[in-house]
Amino acid sequence: MKVTMKDIAEKTGVSINTVSLALRNMTSVKKETRELIWQTALQMGYLEQKSKPDIHNIGLISTGERLQDSYFYMSFYQNILSRVHDRGYNMMVFKGDACDTQPDALRDIFETNSISGLIVLGDMEERIVAKIAATNLPLIATGTRYHTLKVPTIIEDNLEGAHIAVKHLYEKGYRNIGFIGNPLHSTGFKERYEGFMGAMFHFGLLPRQEWMVTDLDQTHVYDLDRLRSKLGGLKIYPEAFICTNDNMAVLAAKIFSELGLSIPNDIALVGFDNSIIGKMSTPSITSIDVQCALQAETCVQVLIDYIENGTMDPYRMVLPVTLSCKEST
Repeated sequence: MKVTMKDIAEKTGVSINTVSLALRNMTSVKKETRELIWQTALQMGYLEQKSKPDIHNIGLISTGERLQDSYFYMSFYQNILSRVHDRGYNMMVFKGDACDTQPDALRDIFETNSISGLIVLGDMEERIVAKIAATNLPLIATGTRYHTLKVPTIIEDNLEGAHIAVKHLYEKGYRNIGFIGNPLHSTGFKERYEGFMGAMFHFGLLPRQEWMVTDLDQTHVYDLDRLRSKLGGLKIYPEAFICTNDNMAVLAAKIFSELGLSIPNDIALVGFDNSIIGKMSTPSITSIDVQCALQAETCVQVLIDYIENGTMDPYRMVLPVTLSCKEST
């Protein structure tokens, strides 16, 4: 029968995390404890089953929806993969649904695949992330936050990004500004909406309820027919809209074109993410650049430092954003 780190932990009376650290010779574990764990691992045959080449993998976990995103999340994936390889690791991808099982079973899966640490990409159900965290493997999340879990997270400064977007429009003379996107879809969307509302009040502008186009499907946020119904039903249009991301801005631009409205002459648009789809759009979308490459680099660096040094505080790191001006404003 296969010997696991859980078996060694039960035999030595320490946590699974301590076993993992000790078998990686981390100095955060006392010398006597490391020696005990190594001796127990040897006696139980654990080291013999590890005779295959020493492979270090990072596990990337995300929802099927985000793994199928050909633009923004694929860019994240590619950036993370590149930086993982730069640090001498390989990467394996797991769907979040596949992790909705007991921590012991998850731990066995990760151990079988030589997973040294885990990255959760984008929003995921907190109960599933709790099971992932319970494996005691080094773990970091990016693009989200978890209120009841002590999981380190890295995310862009969405509140500041929305402030920058409103400030940009205000300085160009726009005063009637609306918002497009469902804040309940993700952490990022919610923070962008909150930042928009705060910035509007900061600049003395009144957010009008009829211009808050937030009643979109929480999951299928890019439902073109529903968005067309909402935007086509407006009696009066604002001078500009801030959208939850570039995908939403591109869809809005398409609908406004169908309605005979010109971007930016009739309505200006600002998105988020500075994605390829926004750059390729006609007109191209002015956007808040969330520094995807910087997020990926920071995420991988922090996680691998955690793996190799054995300690990390459960903080939330917020990274800077910038404005990328294009044709839509």
